[in-house]
Amino acid sequence: MATQFIVNDKGEKTAVIVPINEYENLLHHHQQELELTDEYKAMIDHMLQEEPVEYLDLKTIENRFKNK
Repeated sequence: MATQFIVNDKGEKTAVIVPINEYENLLHHHQQELELTDEYKAMIDHMLQEEPVEYLDLKTIENRFKNK
C-alpha cells in the first residue's frame, strides 16, 4: 500500500494514510528520540498526584471496543 493523502476542497493536504508498518516505525523512532523536558516531567508528576492513571494493555482496549 502506498502512502495516501486526504485533501480539502482547495487541494491542501489535511491528513495522511500510511501503511501500518510505516506508522509503527514512525512511533518507534519518535519514542527513541523523545526527550522529556524537566517542565514536562513536572507537569506529568503533578497530573499523577491529582488523579490516578490507569494503564491498559492492548487486549483490554480491544475487548472494550468489541463489547460495544
